[in-house]
Amino acid sequence: MRLTRTLILVVLLVLPLGCGAAAPRASSSLEDEPGPGRIVITAGTPAGVYYAWATTLARELESAHPALNVEVLASSGSIQNLARLRAGTADLAVSANDAAEEAQSVPLRALARIYDDYYHVVVPGDSGLKSLEDLAGLEVAIGDAGSGTALIARRLLGLAGISVKEKELGIVDGLEALEADEVDAVFWSGGVTTDAVENASRRMPIRLLGLGDLPQQMRASYGAVYRPAAIPPGHYDIPEQVDTVALANLLIAREDADADLVTAVLTTIFDRREVIAAAVPAANQTDLRSAILTGSLELHPAAIAYYRREKL
Repeated sequence: MRLTRTLILVVLLVLPLGCGAAAPRASSSLEDEPGPGRIVITAGTPAGVYYAWATTLARELESAHPALNVEVLASSGSIQNLARLRAGTADLAVSANDAAEEAQSVPLRALARIYDDYYHVVVPGDSGLKSLEDLAGLEVAIGDAGSGTALIARRLLGLAGISVKEKELGIVDGLEALEADEVDAVFWSGGVTTDAVENASRRMPIRLLGLGDLPQQMRASYGAVYRPAAIPPGHYDIPEQVDTVALANLLIAREDADADLVTAVLTTIFDRREVIAAAVPAANQTDLRSAILTGSLELHPAAIAYYRREKL
């Protein structure tokens, strides 16, 4: 199977660039493992930036290599994506760096750092909540089970020394519950701007809680994968800067991923960077120099070769 896939990819990757390719298929089915000429990217919730970025990349890959069929799978987030990668039901996965560093039972390798996530704690605009500590004992949507959002939520709550009534709701269901007064806050880790939060801000006034010194505590407790950051004023109709924690998102493959596939993906990411960023503004952060900063997760050998050819 691996020899067959390699031969087909070699043929595909020498084809001239094409245009007008059919849109990539989006799916949540895992009935079949990836096969010859078929590439599977596991992304995230369709309302999130992971999914938008992955579907845009898939479209550009198919445009560059018309015989290549790229499928994007919806998921609950980083942890499920990495599980699919380990199981061999996906070729590529988008993952936050913190989850990736904990998922090394099967050797994984980074292709690139693509953009950063910023942690959102969304509350109603007219609520009296001012800090994470104010959520003690309240009902909170912490993210889907198996998501990086939930991983960070529990770390933050532990450092804050509080417990909440957890509801494992993703961003869409969580925001709907917030509007219906069924939860008091919604946690989300995503790029700025996240469309689901932006759309919610048009339906109801919202605020984002600042995290105070918790970002520094996250870094001290869990490592340099976390860094203090700020969501600038103006996003989500919020006039003030919101202090929060940020972390890198990576595109990841198994250690034994086909080298020609890795090269084709990286070439598409950087040759079509402006096109991808036009569809997904968070991709404006994608940069050759920062792409190699993947923390403790090593780069795939083909990625190293690609960056060396780019004089990095």
